Parts: sequence; C-alpha cells; structure tokens
Amino acid sequence: MADKTFTIREGITINEEVILAIAGLGALEVDGVDTLTGGINNRLLPRAGMSKLSKAIRLIHEDNGMLSIQIILSVKYGYSIMKVTEAVQEKVKSSVENMTDLKIKAVDVKVSTVVIDSTSAK
Repeated sequence: MADKTFTIREGITINEEVILAIAGLGALEVDGVDTLTGGINNRLLPRAGMSKLSKAIRLIHEDNGMLSIQIILSVKYGYSIMKVTEAVQEKVKSSVENMTDLKIKAVDVKVSTVVIDSTSAK
C-alpha cells in the first residue's frame, strides 16, 4: 500500500502518517481518554507506525477536498463519555487544522471500551 501524501502549500507535502499521529496525540491529551485502539498511549504513539495507527484512526477524503477523521478509543471509568468524546472531537479538529492547514469536516469518535482503574475515577 502506497503512503498517501497531502499538499498543504506549494512545495510542502505531508504523509498521511503525520496526520494520524497529530490526531492521535490530540485525542490522548484529553482528560479521560485511556488509549487508542490497539493499546496506543502517549508513550507508544511515536513508535506505533502506520499499521497500528490506521487501526485506531481513519482518514476519509471528502469530495470537497476536506477530511473527516474517525477515531476509536477507550475511556477511563468515571468520566462522562459525552464530555470526553466532545473534547476529543474539538481537540483533534483544532490540532490537525492548526498544524497542517487542512480543513476537517468532522471527527467521529467511537468508544470501544471503558477502562476500570481505581486511580482513574473522578
């Protein structure tokens, strides 16, 4: 599978893996997010690579040139799923748009599990 690249300005292109990493880091910064699918956390994300990142985050190319992002994650027990997912949507959208100048149409968040850890409940 060939890597997809995005031209953000004349003479400047970025690889799809960069966008996935930005989105993943943004999601993991939100309080209440435990991991991305596949057990990806802040420590593992830089070494995750395209194959693992693409299981947790998917980019969808819209007809109008915009991107939609789908992200699958785990939420820590005790946190409001609605508040966490709304914060993830905002953080991922702003992170990708600010760092790449690409326009994000939507960020869809799927919660795959709730992680029970006595230190995570608030």
